[in-house]
Amino acid sequence: MQISISSIRDRRGASLPFEFSLPPASLKELPGDVRALTDLEVRGEVTNTGESMLVRAEVRGRFLTACSRCLQPAEAVVDAEIRERFRRMDQRRLEEDDPFADAEEDDDVSWFRGDRIDIGEVVREHVALHLPMKPVCREDCRGLCPRCGVNWNTDTCDCTTDDVDPRLAALKAWKPEGSAGEQA
Repeated sequence: MQISISSIRDRRGASLPFEFSLPPASLKELPGDVRALTDLEVRGEVTNTGESMLVRAEVRGRFLTACSRCLQPAEAVVDAEIRERFRRMDQRRLEEDDPFADAEEDDDVSWFRGDRIDIGEVVREHVALHLPMKPVCREDCRGLCPRCGVNWNTDTCDCTTDDVDPRLAALKAWKPEGSAGEQA
């Protein structure tokens, strides 16, 4: 996803709108078992701020992954906003020679060469960061039985779920003072 900035390179304050639609087949570097269901829509603009190029964009798409509770397919919608500064590589070399340059500022900056900005890596990062950590196939998903592995959304099992850690078994019989059933 490269954007040609030759038309705004020398014009401080100038903006350039852009729009990309990436087919699912081109989105190969997604985390884990995630795959795209729809085109990834990227819309935004690049603004020349004088010392950098500011990219502001919105990214939208639908993805398929595994439910974190039952492992069935689960859909996830990504709707992310991107705000990233890009600076020329030749500015980086000048800053490395400057002992007073703020090294922490580099953490918030991406770099480019020539008249093209590649926003592909920034878009991939934002998609990965906006995917749910624990996707679910539906909000009321009951998950899998931890003993036999049956999917509780479709079947039942006869497994008991009142397992108690043997080190804590003695606490089952313990009743604090003043609890119900005890008179003072």
